[in-house]
Amino acid sequence: MTGLDQPLGRNAASLNPRSASIKTEPEDWQVVEVYDEDFSDAGEHLYLWVEKRCLGTKAVAAWLAQQFDVAELDVGFAGMKDKHALTTQWFSVRIPDADPHKCPDPPVFDGVNADEQIQVLRSHRHSRKLRRGEHRANRFRIVLRDIDGPIDASEIIKSLGQEFPNYFGPQRFGRHNLGDALKWLQLRRTSSRKRRLSRQRKGWHLSVLRSWIFNQLLSARVADGSWQKVIDGDVKSLGPMVDGLVPEGPLWGRGREVRYGESLAQQQRCLETLTTPDANQTLGEVCGALEFAGVDRGTRPLVAKPWGVSCEIDDANGTTTLGFCLPVGSYATVLLGQWFELCDRSLESLR
Repeated sequence: MTGLDQPLGRNAASLNPRSASIKTEPEDWQVVEVYDEDFSDAGEHLYLWVEKRCLGTKAVAAWLAQQFDVAELDVGFAGMKDKHALTTQWFSVRIPDADPHKCPDPPVFDGVNADEQIQVLRSHRHSRKLRRGEHRANRFRIVLRDIDGPIDASEIIKSLGQEFPNYFGPQRFGRHNLGDALKWLQLRRTSSRKRRLSRQRKGWHLSVLRSWIFNQLLSARVADGSWQKVIDGDVKSLGPMVDGLVPEGPLWGRGREVRYGESLAQQQRCLETLTTPDANQTLGEVCGALEFAGVDRGTRPLVAKPWGVSCEIDDANGTTTLGFCLPVGSYATVLLGQWFELCDRSLESLR
């Protein structure tokens, strides 16, 4: 449990996964944002329902800022969506000088790379900017290929419909993100010459570190079988689609410690015994440096559960297509990783 090169802990029911390939084609990984906003159809913010292919969310936001000649800060979106995929999500663009009741003609994407596509499907006017995390859920349609062994659709639906440990997915950490963030954090404390970083880059380092700490503490709960149940002293909440209260783990930062009893004792053991991948720092030392960096503490449920699970098997083409919804912040790669050893084919071009 010292780094993310090792598989994330699986729950006891899913210890013998089969291998499967994902993202062989961009259309194999489709994500649609579920957003319940009732638009005012008036205001200085233009909301655009955008389908993108082989482009990251920030790249689309930058393109929209350029098309409407506004600063990138004037472009809002609710969530980051996969790049090597076909995804649909809302963006908002602040256009204060335009008619607040009229939606201008949507821009047309004329990309150089044929794989990269953007299409504006519809638009609305609204009174405020779209903020991060404001969507309700994400709906997935995922094609698995090269599955090792026979598949039973009813068994897959039953398995995928269970609660799973709510880890941050591997895409949060990339190849070097954790190492870069740990190096930045250490130099920030020990060097008199602090490296100047953009606000965005600093925020990303902090996010990676908080996610890694959360995963390490959740792994300890998975290891002792307590990740689904509230123990003495836990912070708890009512998780989406989960019956009853679920324990929450810390997104580390400044703030008063509210855990106590068994929960606090277990957390303290992890802070003292778990280390960074290079074994140079304990988890507790990283937590202390994060507090010094000035980020505030938050929480995240240890438990997630999908809904609307479906499974279609195409024997002729050798594919299994899965459909499900996940709450905001939960990762489809983590859910699927409970039951499959995933091979992400989109990464092959990067090796």
